[in-house]
Amino acid sequence: MEGNPTAHVRQLRRRQRPVRAVFTINISDICFVEGRKKRMAILGAPFGVVMRWIFELVQNYGLALLLFTILSRLVMIPLTIKQTKSSAKMAIVQPEIQEIQRKYAGNRQKINEEMMALYGKVGYNPTAGCLPMLVQMVILFGIIDVIFRPMTHILNLTASVIDRANDITTWLIAEGLMDASARAQQSIELATLYAIDGGLVEYFHEIGPTYITSMQTFAGQMHFLGTFNLMDTPSLEMNALMLIPILSGVTSVLLTMATMGQMGAQAPGMPNMKIMMWMMPVFSTVFTFMIPAGVGIYWIYANVIGYIQAKILKIFYNPKEMAEKHRAQMEEIKERERQERKAAKERAKERGETDDIESMSKKEQNRRRLAEARKRDAEKYGDSYHEDDD
Repeated sequence: MEGNPTAHVRQLRRRQRPVRAVFTINISDICFVEGRKKRMAILGAPFGVVMRWIFELVQNYGLALLLFTILSRLVMIPLTIKQTKSSAKMAIVQPEIQEIQRKYAGNRQKINEEMMALYGKVGYNPTAGCLPMLVQMVILFGIIDVIFRPMTHILNLTASVIDRANDITTWLIAEGLMDASARAQQSIELATLYAIDGGLVEYFHEIGPTYITSMQTFAGQMHFLGTFNLMDTPSLEMNALMLIPILSGVTSVLLTMATMGQMGAQAPGMPNMKIMMWMMPVFSTVFTFMIPAGVGIYWIYANVIGYIQAKILKIFYNPKEMAEKHRAQMEEIKERERQERKAAKERAKERGETDDIESMSKKEQNRRRLAEARKRDAEKYGDSYHEDDD
């Protein structure tokens, strides 16, 4: 078609603003409309630097995604270990939590006080299990921005070059030279790469041969294993892309089973967490029908690596062994408390006191414990001690 794409774009902008709105629907409405695009870019920027470094090292987009996923999982290992230990502790104290809830039924404040005291006793942090999931969500939305905007994050092109190339893509869509509906769920940058890879490269001559070559080379990397294009979005059509949601759901089920096994079978009081974990396979399957296949591939990588990681961690942090260890610690704490009460009674008896230590007020018990501690310190350091009767 004759004509200057840039001039046509200017005319189109005057008549209809913005033409590129054809791309800001569905998942793009969530991530890439003007106000939210900047917030997503904040998450994408640091991960884009890492992804660009990996891609420049291996020169393979699919392999770069795999290495990025492995790296992100390695970074999260300390949090995962902490979550595993925390889950084991939570499973151990479930009977005591249920006893507290039964004993103080109807008194929410007392239940909370007793549960916080119990958590402090066993060293359990209620928020520890949430942190790894929050970090994973930050990484997910960051990598979505990286995959949706590869010209910005991976090719590291200047804003002026990206804007010129995207304007040409907008013009191609407006003139009917490119199927807008097929790209509607993708970003404008992916659509530009798709156009260059799809035989429309002649319309992009004004951005320069160097940039065109760079974009052509990268677009060629999007053909994953020669089977499908990572820029395409899976649909219900029976083709190779259907494997992405299917594998995403299957691997998510495997990861959920491994994670539940890592927590151990002794967590009957944690139904909400279990329901939430079993919702993930459903979410991941539906989600991968809404996004380019590149994000789905990352999701599958993350599930597979997470499954392997869970199996390995189970060897070193076996739930049953951890449960036995925590039970032994709980028994030790209870025994120490019993011995302290017994010693306090014996000391009271030696002083000729007949009142029952258990019937004392909290203030009196604390006063006596403080006096006994001062007396022991005085004996230890050879000082004289005079008991205060106040």
